[in-house]
Parts: sequence; structure tokens; C-alpha cells
Amino acid sequence: MSDIKKKSGVFLRIVLGILCLALVSIGFIFLTSQSDNASIMGRWSIQSATLLLFTLIGFFAAIWFLIKPVILEKKLTFLISRIPDFATGLLLTVLPLLLFVVWFLFPIPLLQRKVFVIGTVLLSLIPGLLVLSLYKTQRRKSAITGIVMMLFSITLAIVFSEVILKSFLPKSIFNPRFGLRPHQLTLLEVDLPGVTPGGELSTNVWGFRGEDPPEQWQESLTIVTVGGSTTANYYLDDKLTWSHVVQRRLREIYPETWVGNAGIPRHSTDTHLLFLREVLSQIKPDIALFLVGVNDMGPFLRGGSASNQERLPDSGIRQTLFSRSLILQLMYKLKIVYIDGAPVITQAVDPTFKEVPLIEEEAVLPLDLHDLLDEPDYYRRRILLLIQECRLLGITPVFMTQPILYEDNLHWRGIQEGTQWLGGSETPMSAATFALMLNTLNSDLIEVCTTENVAVFDLVPEIPHSSLYFYDVMHMTEAGAELVGVKASEFILAYLESENLFWQED
Repeated sequence: MSDIKKKSGVFLRIVLGILCLALVSIGFIFLTSQSDNASIMGRWSIQSATLLLFTLIGFFAAIWFLIKPVILEKKLTFLISRIPDFATGLLLTVLPLLLFVVWFLFPIPLLQRKVFVIGTVLLSLIPGLLVLSLYKTQRRKSAITGIVMMLFSITLAIVFSEVILKSFLPKSIFNPRFGLRPHQLTLLEVDLPGVTPGGELSTNVWGFRGEDPPEQWQESLTIVTVGGSTTANYYLDDKLTWSHVVQRRLREIYPETWVGNAGIPRHSTDTHLLFLREVLSQIKPDIALFLVGVNDMGPFLRGGSASNQERLPDSGIRQTLFSRSLILQLMYKLKIVYIDGAPVITQAVDPTFKEVPLIEEEAVLPLDLHDLLDEPDYYRRRILLLIQECRLLGITPVFMTQPILYEDNLHWRGIQEGTQWLGGSETPMSAATFALMLNTLNSDLIEVCTTENVAVFDLVPEIPHSSLYFYDVMHMTEAGAELVGVKASEFILAYLESENLFWQED
């Protein structure tokens, strides 16, 4: 009997030792970290200081029980006896699994530090190990058998789910984070001004909108249009998008022209850079045609908080797991929609968009709107990176400025900025101010392209600020997409001629 008690005491001491190690790891991270909201000693926020305090209290309590484990054993033995065996398995499997889900879905800086992750993993095991250490020998063996069976069942369920998902969902050829699923077909049923109800939204073998890439790739004029929802034209039929109009018009001069629409809603210049590296680097079209600007308005609308959005890292173990698991891809998409509040296809626009009078007074704007930004050069820097990446890949970049419904005049000065689905602004803002801010980014785009000798088309003055061409703030009607396509194709033709670039000459 005494040997059993000794073994029980050894197990309990081991668990308490693991607890001390976990708390030391977590405490070390809190001690060596500095909060953005450093209100205590210029280093920690109230929340982080509170967590550090509880961590220290827990550490000293663990040391006390490690010295005198019999006290803890007496306090917990009666409670442990009432816990069913399966609960131990749940504690040792479900808690670490939940921790994994949090670690994967929320790539905050704290969870990027390996020491903290190791500490929290050990901490998640403590409840189950504590219960297990206080079981009698026979019951402990039974509980361990149950834990092994539970781990086997969970593993089997995960493998089975992956097989089922892979049999129903087409595998993305490129990085799955872009959602470029090949051979998808969606029948459009929308009620938007300037948009014909019905139509099709389909994808080709690469997951782009448009025709499959030509077999004679090297002999064709190949263009990929890159942008957000204003490039995707999700609510327009495949043949009515401005990308398709560009292809149709160019084929009148260069019959072997192919244009792939790779617009992805909510993508901005930072994600375009990743798209270049992950997708265009593999297919290398002749031209990457960018329509950018409106999705880079975050720093203007929400200040510094816009740059702190949690996003799956571009590399590392998270990205590796994500690329191989459809379950994790599905979880990540659900997190983006239901936690981050990203709109899905049926909510991406406001079908009841209307002008709302601005009743609050706006803040006085500086002469240079860059002064409103924490990083005045952030957009210029992003455009330069896109140019450099294109040159590295041997792709010709062509940029277009972003037109919208708003403009800077007296009418729009009295209308509230209405892009709430983009995240909205932190302070009262008129539609005219929104237009001025976007024009600032458009001017930055032209400045960088001119300096770098890169083709840039100022599309804004070519598209009237009229509801004939936009069904909300920025998304185009069929007439708007047609006009954009016509103007863009004219610019590309002129550019090809000026650079003495010709395809399919006799």
C-alpha cells in the first residue's frame, strides 16, 4: 500500500513540476513583452499585467504544493473520485485540440512566440494529468486505455473528414488561401440597378473567371487582371465583366489574346503581392493588369488599427498545415466570416445602397492628407514592391487608378460615406472626403509608376461619377464594366504600340 502511495506522490510531483515549467514559460513571455497600450510602468497593459500577476500567483502555489503534495492530494482526492474516467480523456484531448484551433486561427504576436506556445500546451495538459496522477493504479490504467482509444477515434474522424471533403471539393491548384477553385459554376440571381438578373459566374481550370488558358501559351498575348471585388465583378455575368470586355476588344487586333480575371474580393496591394509570388510566378503571363486603391483605404478609415488585422501568416508551419488540410481551410473561412465579419458573396454589396445625409460635423482635413496616416508612404511602398516583384518574374505590370461614384463636390460633401462593409471610418466622414482620400492613393500610384517608368492608366477621369456606371459606391453596373473594359483595352493597345510589342503579326 505504501508503494502505491509513493508512486502516486511521484506522479503528482511530476505533474506539478510540469505546471511550474509551463508557468515559468508563460511568465517569461509576459515579463519580456511590451504592450502597445503600456499604461503600467510604461511596459504592460492592465490586461497583460493582470495575467502576469495571476501567472506568478499560480507559480508560487504550484511550488508550495510541489513541496507538500499531500495537502493537494487530500483536497482533490474526494473530488477526483467523482470524475468519470472518460472525463480524463476529454481533458487530455479536447483542451490541447482547442488550444491548437486558437493557435491556428488567431496568429497574434503572442502566439508566434515558441516559448509561450510550449508553456500553454503544457498548461492545457495539466488538468487531465492532475486527475490521472490521483487515480488508483487500476483506474489509471483504465483511464489511459480510454485516452488512447479517444485519440485514435479523433484521428480517424479527422482523416475520414479530410477524405470526404477532398472528394467533394475541387482541389485548388495554387495556394488555397486565395479560394481559386477550378470549374465552379454559380447561377446569379441578383436585384441590383444596372445589372441584368441571372447570368453565370464560372471559373476555369485555374480558378480564374474567364476561358481556360490557351494551349499555345507562349505564342499568345496573356493578361491576368488583378484586383479586388471591382475587378472580380461577381454580380455580372462572365461575359459582361470588364476583364472579358478587354479580351473581346484586344482580340479584334490580336486574335490570340487571353485575359484571365483573378479579382478576389477584399484583396488589397499586400495580398496582391502574395498573389504574385504564389500564383503568377507559376504561370507568368505577359501582363499583370492591376485595378487597385479602394481596398487599401483601411489606414485612412480606421487609422493604425487597420494594419493590425489578424491574418494567416504567409509562411511557416501554419501555412503548411493550411495548404494540406481542407478542414483547416474550412475552419479559417468560417472564422473570417463569423468572427472577422468578412462579407460572403450574397452580402458583399449593399443592394439597398442609398445616399444618407451627413448630420455630424467632419474633422478639419490637413492640406496634405498623408498627414492623417501613421505611415504616409505605406501605399507607395506597396506599389513599388508589386513593381519589383513583377520585374523579378518577368511580367509587365500595368496599373489603373480606381474610379468610384463619389467625387469632391458640394453634393457629396453633405452625404455620409457609405462603405460600411469595408469596415467604416472611425470618425464622421463625408462621401467627398472618402473621394479625396482615394484620390490621394491614386496620385501616389501615378507618382510611383511614373518614377519607375511603369505603365499607368488614370482611369478615374474616364468614368463619370454616375449611378449609371456604379450600383453602389464602387462596384460597376454592366454599363460601367463595359466602359472600363473599353478604356482599358484602348490604353493597352496604345501601350503595346508605343513599346513596339506585337503578337500574331502576319
